[in-house]
Amino acid sequence: MHAYTQTHYRSNQLHFMGESINRLRLIAVVALCLTALDVVAQGVGPFSGNTVDSKTMMVQKKADELVDQGDYERAHLIYRNDLAPIGDKYAQYMVGYMYLTGMGVDEDPVLGSAWYRLAAERSFEGFVEERDQILAFFSDVDLLRSDTLYLQLRRKYTDAVLLLDLIRDDLDVLSDRTGSRLGGGGSPVLVFDLRSGSSVSADQYINQVRNQVEAHLKLIAIQLDTPNLNTDPGKVDLNELETSVEEFVETINDREPRR
Repeated sequence: MHAYTQTHYRSNQLHFMGESINRLRLIAVVALCLTALDVVAQGVGPFSGNTVDSKTMMVQKKADELVDQGDYERAHLIYRNDLAPIGDKYAQYMVGYMYLTGMGVDEDPVLGSAWYRLAAERSFEGFVEERDQILAFFSDVDLLRSDTLYLQLRRKYTDAVLLLDLIRDDLDVLSDRTGSRLGGGGSPVLVFDLRSGSSVSADQYINQVRNQVEAHLKLIAIQLDTPNLNTDPGKVDLNELETSVEEFVETINDREPRR
């Protein structure tokens, strides 16, 4: 089974590293919207700004260049440690691919499958097909290990977890700026907005952060399938949301159980 998997995925290498790379980059970072969440995701756009920041783009480019140069070990480190943790689905796919084929790392198809499952969480067709092909050839023992590893990855890197972190951070910003979670307190003081790279008034900054929290809450409500979630930043129950996310990440729903 593992030999078949290795041969199969080596034959697909040029397809995923060549013609499709630009298309895959469109869904790379969690900040570029959750493609499985269609209308809402397209409406709110990125998580961290209107575009992927230049630093992230440079890191992505560097990793891809290292792959082209055959420096797979260094490329793997960047995909695994710098890009995958911020929700870059292409990077998560590449980490899985490298484990599947032993490219720059010790070959481990089961570990690779767990990363593929993480990469496929936004229901991108190409990633889903790859995930399903791998799992179809696994024994029950391998499937159990894949499930275990996948759950470990979900607890850190699934989109709902990353969204929750962003929501927490922005609620902290609102609390710090207003003296209460969303209390009043306009101020003529200018704030340097790292997202836009420009200075805005304190009131404008608070409104931007508030709007971003609401957008993230709408996304996480769809991910968790909780349409009744209160997406008002001033009324959200953070403890309840944290509990919902914890329950969500412990659920495996990306494959049919074996009979």
